[in-house]
Amino acid sequence: MYKGKSNLNASNTKLNMAPGMGIKAPVPRTRTGCLTCRARKVKCDEGKPDCGRCIRLQRDCKWSTPPAHMLATTSHGHGLSSTSSLPTTQQLALGKTRIPKDSFVIEFPNIDKTTMPYIHHFVGFCTRFLAYANDDEGNPFKEELVPFVTTSPALLHSIIAVAAGHMSRTDKQHEVKATKHYSMALRELNAALCDSSVAKQNATLGACLLLCVYEISHSDRGLWLEHLKGARDLILHRGGPRTTDFLTRFFALLDVSGSLWAGQGPLLPGNYWLEDAPTLSTSPKQIGDSASTAEAPLNWPYYDPGGVMTGEFHMFMVFMAKLSRLSSRSLTETSFEEQIIIKREAIGIKQEVQTWWQNCPSFIRDLSNDWRRQPRDTKLTVAETLEAEAFSSTKACMYGCILFIHHIIDPVGEEPQDPEVSEAIKQVLDIAAETPEGYGLEMGLYYGLFAAGASIFNDWAVEDMVRKKLKADTRIALYHADRALELLEILWRRQHQYERKFDWRVVQQQMGIQIFILA
Repeated sequence: MYKGKSNLNASNTKLNMAPGMGIKAPVPRTRTGCLTCRARKVKCDEGKPDCGRCIRLQRDCKWSTPPAHMLATTSHGHGLSSTSSLPTTQQLALGKTRIPKDSFVIEFPNIDKTTMPYIHHFVGFCTRFLAYANDDEGNPFKEELVPFVTTSPALLHSIIAVAAGHMSRTDKQHEVKATKHYSMALRELNAALCDSSVAKQNATLGACLLLCVYEISHSDRGLWLEHLKGARDLILHRGGPRTTDFLTRFFALLDVSGSLWAGQGPLLPGNYWLEDAPTLSTSPKQIGDSASTAEAPLNWPYYDPGGVMTGEFHMFMVFMAKLSRLSSRSLTETSFEEQIIIKREAIGIKQEVQTWWQNCPSFIRDLSNDWRRQPRDTKLTVAETLEAEAFSSTKACMYGCILFIHHIIDPVGEEPQDPEVSEAIKQVLDIAAETPEGYGLEMGLYYGLFAAGASIFNDWAVEDMVRKKLKADTRIALYHADRALELLEILWRRQHQYERKFDWRVVQQQMGIQIFILA
């Protein structure tokens, strides 16, 4: 088996140092900048809360008086301009994340300096949006997976491919780098699979999942499903899924989310994201495995310390999986009797979703769509703000699920629109309208927005709203909804032209459009 070569040399590059060339001339000391720059006798741009130099070099930016965060201020306006409870753009937007001061420093001996900007971009941006929006502190991809690039060429090239692929959206010069390292990652992954012990390592599974992410975020070929099937085989080779394994949890998010768009059920049976696979013995820990123990719960993302959001969403994934399986059956079991059974099962799933939602904690279920504009005595912290954003995203996904269920019951609008459908569309659009743009929060809305777009019939206003929200800011979003919007545009044109409702799943099959939306 041919093994592709990695770009390794004798340089010793540290991740906490910005890649640069040559020696810069000395710059005058500033007397008005942050304490960090003043101590190092370098010029400070005085950006707050963190200056640009400290952000770029990932240093702890200290000021004599800590700047106040723009959080949860009271506003009397309406719409997106009124949403001021979020952290500032410097804290959340692309390329402006710093590693917390209590974090580690990763050293990469023998890594080619030309690849360091891509590793830096992956750590500083991509890891924050792989599974959850603005997932920074304690991120397991950053802290547990990235350090293994020095021993896993497959992981190294996968990381570079994902980072270069994202950077190529705004600068096409990175396109060649992305394609090159994607091909090298494939070769190295094939080589790794020849060794049973290497195949069990986290680095190998992580590389496979990142290739899936590359295809989702950078390609329209639909090969993400092939990589996801490969990840499934690796998980089974490792002894089966484990709920405390962050890679298994990430696989489950991709698997359950993708099952609806792939026209099939999840790739692994049962609710494996809730229950560990049975095992007869405990396998010895492999080199490159996660440092966490099997008993240690995952505090991930950091702004969900009690696991309330993730716990409820994992329960919701049970209904998403049932919906995907039933949607697949509804396209193949077409007799009158079979369709009656499918509609009965769809109603049953809808009732389960509604029961689950009513039993959710009140602070999730009763969260107002305009919560960002509501006055409060105490400002929300960054973590509390992001947690509330996650609750809003969960609510949008729930209403999206209701819409998909109704689509199975009545895919081509033969019956008058159910009031539940109208209410679900309204809720999704209200949540989308209140969610501020430019913070990477859009990724949590795509599932519900696509469901709303597929449920309407010749409604120009809703089409415009969905179209606007599905056009991702390429500088911010890792995942995008370009292919999903392309499918909706074709669906809407057909409906306007022929004055009748079409099934988006049939249109997808006819046009061969491969889509993926992370719920």
